[in-house]
Amino acid sequence: MPATQPSRIERDIQKSESPFDPKTVVLKKVRQKTSSENWLKRVLIFLLVLWMLVAVILPVYQLIDRSMHAEVLVSIWGNDDVRIGGRRVYIDGETLLLHIDKKTFPLTNNIIAHDGITVDIRDEHIYRVSCTKAMNYAEPVKIKEVTATVDGDRYFIDGVLLEGDEYSDQVDRWIGLSNFANYFSNEALYYSVYNSIFVSIVTTIIAVLLALIYAYAVTRTLIPGKAFFRVVAMLPLYAPTMLYGLSLVFIFGNKGFITTGFFGHLPWLAWDIGLYGPVGIIIAEVVFTFPAAYMILMVSLLNTDARLYEAAISLGANKPRIFFTVTLPGIKFGLVSAIFVCFTLCFTDFGAPKVVGGNYNILAVDIYKQVIGQQNFGMGATISIILLIPAVISFIADRIVQRRQVVAMTARSVPYTPKRNWGTDTVIFTIASLIAGFILSMLFAGGFGSLVKMWPYDFSLGFWHYTFRDVGGGGYGAFWNSVRMATYTAILGTMVTFGSAYLIEKTRRVALLRQASYFLSILPLALPGLVIGIAYIFFFNTTHFTIPLTNISFANPAHALYGTLWILIIANIIHFYTVSFLTATSALRQLDKEFETVSESMSVPFYRTFFRVTVPVCFPAIVEIAMYLFVSSMATVSAVIFLYSSDTTLASVAVVNMDDAGDQAPAAAMCMLIVFTNILVRTASEVVNAIFRRATSAWRTQ
Repeated sequence: MPATQPSRIERDIQKSESPFDPKTVVLKKVRQKTSSENWLKRVLIFLLVLWMLVAVILPVYQLIDRSMHAEVLVSIWGNDDVRIGGRRVYIDGETLLLHIDKKTFPLTNNIIAHDGITVDIRDEHIYRVSCTKAMNYAEPVKIKEVTATVDGDRYFIDGVLLEGDEYSDQVDRWIGLSNFANYFSNEALYYSVYNSIFVSIVTTIIAVLLALIYAYAVTRTLIPGKAFFRVVAMLPLYAPTMLYGLSLVFIFGNKGFITTGFFGHLPWLAWDIGLYGPVGIIIAEVVFTFPAAYMILMVSLLNTDARLYEAAISLGANKPRIFFTVTLPGIKFGLVSAIFVCFTLCFTDFGAPKVVGGNYNILAVDIYKQVIGQQNFGMGATISIILLIPAVISFIADRIVQRRQVVAMTARSVPYTPKRNWGTDTVIFTIASLIAGFILSMLFAGGFGSLVKMWPYDFSLGFWHYTFRDVGGGGYGAFWNSVRMATYTAILGTMVTFGSAYLIEKTRRVALLRQASYFLSILPLALPGLVIGIAYIFFFNTTHFTIPLTNISFANPAHALYGTLWILIIANIIHFYTVSFLTATSALRQLDKEFETVSESMSVPFYRTFFRVTVPVCFPAIVEIAMYLFVSSMATVSAVIFLYSSDTTLASVAVVNMDDAGDQAPAAAMCMLIVFTNILVRTASEVVNAIFRRATSAWRTQ
């Protein structure tokens, strides 16, 4: 049967290029038109990347660069005395002998060379000195040649004429890994690495174990007073780490009331634990790292499916077996995170080891001694990089573990409800009470020591030490500087971190820029405060930058911030940036993306949606970020110890200076002021959140 010929209408349809043709629809890709608002978002993300490069990457680069360069000082004191790279070349006018360091040579009109120094003598005077071996803080290192030339009354360094009355200048020379070699060749310094690792490992084991028991008590038992235990667990966050060291001195120091058996009244209770050294550092660091481990493990224990326990019980497993086969595997990712966090916090802490470390050197204190005590910035940069390596390794390992983490709670999961068990509850309650009691005793000892007139001779109580008279380090001026700095850090830091998280989460396309921004926002978590502080010295104190592999230099616009309060604010924002950023990101990810889609379809500007929808919904998280930044900025010392000036002395820095001067009671008083201020801010944030929840309860329940 012959095929039916298509009609004219059917032929016209086949020839048509209708947009409804399936082939046409498939082949033609619909491209979304880029609006001016999307361009604005891209520009803001680009500025975010630029901000993080300037605030994080460039200072760290300067730190690394500084550790591999030496500043060679060249001084020309006429044609008979030249000092270069810690070496001295001069002519003795009486004996007419040439001296190179302690070696003497007869004065002849020729070139004399000795141990990296070459001297060109003309008419019985020094014409040129070349140096290829300089002294880098008492250690000889080979360098690229540095020359000093004396041509009459004109002085040249590396061929560059010194202007006016100048007779000296500094030149940079590459020395490679010489600083690292010198560090590890010094046995006393080398042991600091071992000491830091040892203290961090022991502290991590103890802190994580205690935090696990404490978190288990709060989440898996029916012990009384859970609200009390939760509050006490957070108290160490509000104090600078120096307070734990000072409290231990009042309790277990040479004149502590435990060491002396309550000053001879109970001699049978006398106990000398050998506080000054690893014992004191470990105890103080356990208190410092405990809250972080507790929070991580508490969240992990809360996110547990009760059906796993029901299945284990139905199979006849006893409680120890359930703990090791169900509980621990269920919190393994949180447990690993707690281990890495505790190790990093302890490894990089400065405050507590400074107070109770004694002669037991660790890396963080070594940096302080090199920079503040010896003004050896090159070695300080070197130790900072050594301190940075374990922190970065822990950070990378934690990120890998977090990526492998699977969802513990699904839509079908059943929340775990603890059941009454008098034996277990009693044991757990006793252990948790001892932990909480020790935390409170640390705060009480610090407060009591700040009120005692003269420890241990006059125990009259009063507020004498809160006047801060005749003490080194600053008084209420330093305290109010800290309050101002913490306030500005909380306001600006909250704006920057929440705004950054919003741009990264709510901007479509530009995946490369968003990924770069996210990576740079996570990176500060791996930077210890001391590393940030010393990196900022090199970055902000540099007047000019030179582009690598070129002779192009330009002025540093950030140099004007050096020595001001603003550099302290920037350092604190970066130091605590990642935690605030992740908090904001978690809050934003709970919002449906339809908010932005509907707003865009109705031609509502994104910034209006941001202020009228996003900010009100995320307001509790914003308050939490601001509170965290304020409290952390008040208590920190590591990030600011190198950056303050005489006009910007801070409360936490004043504590260090008072302790150095032997004024331990005023130092404890300043610590207690910081604690009370932070508790007041924490309380105020809870009140603000309660008022906000009550005011918005109507639309939140709709």
